[in-house]
Amino acid sequence: MTTKEICIAKYQEYKATYNRTPKYKEYLKFSGVPKRHLIQLFGKDAYSNLQIECGDRPNKLNLVRAPNDKIMRQYGDLSIELGRLPTSSDWLYKGSKPSISGLERSPHNIKWSEFPSKFKEWVEKENITGYKKVLEYIEHHITKPSVKESKDFTKIIKEIQNWSPARRRNSEGEYKIELRKYLESLHYNLGEEKGDSDVDLVIDNKFAIEIKKDPNSTDYDRLFGQLARHLQRYDEVIALIMDPPTGDKLRDFESLVDLYLNTKNKLVVVIRK
Repeated sequence: MTTKEICIAKYQEYKATYNRTPKYKEYLKFSGVPKRHLIQLFGKDAYSNLQIECGDRPNKLNLVRAPNDKIMRQYGDLSIELGRLPTSSDWLYKGSKPSISGLERSPHNIKWSEFPSKFKEWVEKENITGYKKVLEYIEHHITKPSVKESKDFTKIIKEIQNWSPARRRNSEGEYKIELRKYLESLHYNLGEEKGDSDVDLVIDNKFAIEIKKDPNSTDYDRLFGQLARHLQRYDEVIALIMDPPTGDKLRDFESLVDLYLNTKNKLVVVIRK
């Protein structure tokens, strides 16, 4: 039968054998003590408690989660510094804590898209002062009129969402050729426009499509400028992102498009493939 004394003896035996403190998995393997027995004997954080009883400092770091007040003040201060609501990339660049994924986990449970409403709720509930400007940014963000797409544009969006390239292509040009053939098979009139706007594809002389493959930060900046120019000529534009890399860059790009390009009469829809 496994006892506390046996667990302690095995711990000391490992130290004597290897001349160092064992890690948790190393101890379990060396001692042969089942994890559930260790928990029954030493309770929550069983291995840390065992190490303490053996006179050692636990390997497990005592991680203190950032309190909600600190998180919200970071968000508010960053908003004031930037003169706008921050993106997740702004948060990461400034080294704010927790990370984006950490924010979404317990006990915070804050999705980045919900941060403005969570911040507003915190200010009002705790009667916090000094963030009037941030509340104005949030009010603009929340009350911004939604843009309704035309019926024809909605149909085109669905057609492109349903499109699956035959294979992964090496360039934007190859994707453009395949997409063009697909849309022409659906009896759309396809063209291209050169000059100031330089649109990749134009559908029925009404809707513009700009294609980017595997974009980096510089590519997203360039695409944002292209979309802004396209909107001077077309009311509804599609940004088609092929093979986007993982991370927050696309999410931030979508947020910036919605914040600065989508207005009452203009609309950019970002589609990822």
